[in-house]
Amino acid sequence: MVSIRPFAALSLVALAVACGGGGQETPPPAAPPPSAPATATPSATPGATPGATAGATPGAPASTPVSQPGPGDWTTWTHEKKLAWMKAGVMPKMHGVFAGYDASKYSDITCKTCHGAGVSRGNFSMPNAVRPKLDPTPDGFAKLAKSNPKMLDFMMKQVEPTMASLLGEEPFDMKTKVGFGCFNCHTKK
Repeated sequence: MVSIRPFAALSLVALAVACGGGGQETPPPAAPPPSAPATATPSATPGATPGATAGATPGAPASTPVSQPGPGDWTTWTHEKKLAWMKAGVMPKMHGVFAGYDASKYSDITCKTCHGAGVSRGNFSMPNAVRPKLDPTPDGFAKLAKSNPKMLDFMMKQVEPTMASLLGEEPFDMKTKVGFGCFNCHTKK
């Protein structure tokens, strides 16, 4: 019998718990003062994305670049830090993953793609009913494997592990029932 792992967030970005709303962008890093030597630029933090800032507020000077969370870090991060990482790391990476699967369907991914209309009210809750509801039973996943094998394979092999990594989590493990999986983004039928 083939064991089918629950598939992860259909439209990611979901990712996630905080993805920026209202179209606000993280401000670019402040330029060094004219008297500062060019070599005074701090070295990049491994995994950091240039221009991403932790806890940045519009118009405020940039702070430390946000790097990918390590194991267990995501739950301890502030909303602002999650927002910065979603914009700088998760959105670009997951847009590429989904566009690689279907460039026309996923040409425009926004926070609302995964988090729904609640983002305009600052609600980034996941799992989210915006995503297709899934039957959590083995029969439900067997039916999904028959009705949409390409999508299930994509979710299991690309979306789930990539999103898990971006959030500093391990992909869902059927034996331990621990890790990032389908029901971090999808609700159950």
